[in-house]
Amino acid sequence: MIKPAGEYNRRDEAIQAAARIFEEHGDFLRTVIRFQAQDLCREDDLFQEFFLRLVERPVPPNVRNLRSYLYQVVVRDVMDLARRQEIHRRHLKKYAEKIRISIHNRPSTNAIEEEIEEKDSVFVHLIKQLQHREAQVVTLRYRDNYSIAEIADQMGVHRRTVSRYLTSGLRKLRVAVAIE
Repeated sequence: MIKPAGEYNRRDEAIQAAARIFEEHGDFLRTVIRFQAQDLCREDDLFQEFFLRLVERPVPPNVRNLRSYLYQVVVRDVMDLARRQEIHRRHLKKYAEKIRISIHNRPSTNAIEEEIEEKDSVFVHLIKQLQHREAQVVTLRYRDNYSIAEIADQMGVHRRTVSRYLTSGLRKLRVAVAIE
């Protein structure tokens, strides 16, 4: 999509205005960011993000004290970033607790292989209770992750036929699982 020439001019003007502000108040901004963030690793990132913020949302023309305005915006941005990081950290912690991830308590590869073999043996036992075509369709669909169309192509039947085999096979497996 081609943008109108006026849009490029406004963007260039916004970049030039932000560059002037950073040229004149760059040291002040870096000091405020350093003090507020208290994280030297994030200082350069925040500095660049603030420049981009000024390009996207230039300083309003009615601002009388530019340094005060810049200070307030930087403090607000740094606090907002810290809040977002804390929310993200809490979500990750909650997710890790939910799925019980532990760096120090991971199962061995032998335990994982044994669990897979056990699940496969249960699957094979259940599949043996189905007719050949039903077993083939259920296996291709749920073990091999084939789509209905792929199964139909492979078996040389219509997709509706595959759906019928799948439905009847799953119904029989539900009954078998309920009994066992």
